[in-house]
Amino acid sequence: MSTVRRFWIEFDMERDSDYWSALDQGVGVTGFDVQDCLSMLADVLPAGNELPPVRRVTVDISLAEPLPVNAPCLGVPVWRGVWYPPWNLSIGPIWRPRGVDRTAERPGIPTPVTGTTPTWWDEIPHIKSLLLPLVYMHQPKFDDQKWQGLTWMERHRSAAEPTHGAMVREALDYVIARRPTPSEWYDPTGAWFLEQQELDEYLRAFRDYLFGDRSEPISPPHNKRPPISDIPPP
Repeated sequence: MSTVRRFWIEFDMERDSDYWSALDQGVGVTGFDVQDCLSMLADVLPAGNELPPVRRVTVDISLAEPLPVNAPCLGVPVWRGVWYPPWNLSIGPIWRPRGVDRTAERPGIPTPVTGTTPTWWDEIPHIKSLLLPLVYMHQPKFDDQKWQGLTWMERHRSAAEPTHGAMVREALDYVIARRPTPSEWYDPTGAWFLEQQELDEYLRAFRDYLFGDRSEPISPPHNKRPPISDIPPP
């Protein structure tokens, strides 16, 4: 079975190009190969416009290290699509080519909420420095062992670095009080909760494990839902 990989693609382009500001520093895309990524990237440009020549491609670019650009925000890198600029947030986890309704509801999957104002992550100060504890580590790609390792490391970091810990706790308290819906949580974490109560309990348990006396958090529902790849596109 083919698997997707992260690519960072840079282009040779003139400074006065119509898309210089969007493409000149590079583009982050997740796809099966370079051609798949270029095809999706071309698909988000207005019809009739061609991509500039490719200068450099970085395969399997790490998100644990700084990107070649100071990205103000990212899409969801585990979704197949263009995540920098964050265009896949407006399309969702199933890439839809030009001509297909990109706002249509995905069968069995919460409809992405990006584009509504405001989203829960827009309202959190310093969100760029809190993406690991608030977004990335909740993605369902991690098995239980990896999830436990990530939460253990975050618990100890929050205790060892009081400033970081205070920001994480304040952000979690805000999210819990705001009560994002399952659709709001799914976009951008990809974690699929069927009921509001289930998500509420998950978030409280995560906070209480990091900052309270809870012995372990509740694992994300990665073993309770069919994987996205098993759900056929409409």
